[in-house]
Amino acid sequence: MKLGRRWLIAVVTLSLLPFVSIKPIHAAPFQPGQIFVAYGENQIAQISPPYTTSDVTSFGIGYSFATSATNLEGGGVALDENGYLYVTFGTGSGNQRGIVKIASNGSVVKTITVGTSPDFRGIAAKGGKVAVATDSGVHIYDSNLNLLQTLSGNYRDVAFDDAGNLYALHQTRVDRYKLVSGTYQFDGTVVSGLGNAVAIAFDGAGNLYVVDRSGQQVKKFVRAGDDFSGPTNISRPSSITGGNLFGIGYEPGINTFFVVNTSSSQTELLRFSPNDTTMAIVFSSTDIGNARWLAVYPTSEPAAAVLLLAGLGWLVRRVRRRS
Repeated sequence: MKLGRRWLIAVVTLSLLPFVSIKPIHAAPFQPGQIFVAYGENQIAQISPPYTTSDVTSFGIGYSFATSATNLEGGGVALDENGYLYVTFGTGSGNQRGIVKIASNGSVVKTITVGTSPDFRGIAAKGGKVAVATDSGVHIYDSNLNLLQTLSGNYRDVAFDDAGNLYALHQTRVDRYKLVSGTYQFDGTVVSGLGNAVAIAFDGAGNLYVVDRSGQQVKKFVRAGDDFSGPTNISRPSSITGGNLFGIGYEPGINTFFVVNTSSSQTELLRFSPNDTTMAIVFSSTDIGNARWLAVYPTSEPAAAVLLLAGLGWLVRRVRRRS
């Protein structure tokens, strides 16, 4: 029975490994818990926990995007479930627009271009689909960047919810598209009355968050079935008086949102939890300017580890009784 218990302990330890959050030691390859922010002319800041200025590594992607934080050309960033990073590029008249797909070791897997228009903006990747917001609609690709569908409209950012619905952000509203018989179809406007919105994200409960530069705040809309109520406003810290809010991303493992506040000379990374009404500053960097959208590589959610521990604890007790 001693051998049986040793075997059980080994199995328990190996089973828990995927749920243990370990601080990344090296910037590459990509790892859970890291934040990726597009900035400058063609740089990606890779920020590891605990998200301080000493935890930042940058790498160039070889493709350009708008250098001003008020412009909406390129610099969209998304991660899929397999750890691939997708970045939109393109800036200025006459420059190619497109997407670059990057593997978790930092190597470029694939690049697509679509000519000199439309403007490629925010991007989302989930469930084998990659959606890109543009000034003439949403382009939907598979994970290999083969075009599947184009939706009309002038959009700034996109996001998928856990049900696979696609949400597209216009400057003043959020539209929803549902997957019907393999294609996305317009399902109505779920949020309206926004002022100057630039980015959207969801929390683990399906609530919708919109970065709205009108008032420099994040607006939270609570899901109620198929509808949303609100908003509740989440403000920047009072110590921040300059720059603009831009990208937003959610880290389910710590139930926390991260938001970019940026100008040409400085960028702050802000954080808040779903019940907060004010953001807190994680760090402020003068090495990162004109930051844009961001993506968070999610860690395992704590609830999953708690449930697994409870189940394995019960199994250990049963084995001990029998021995």
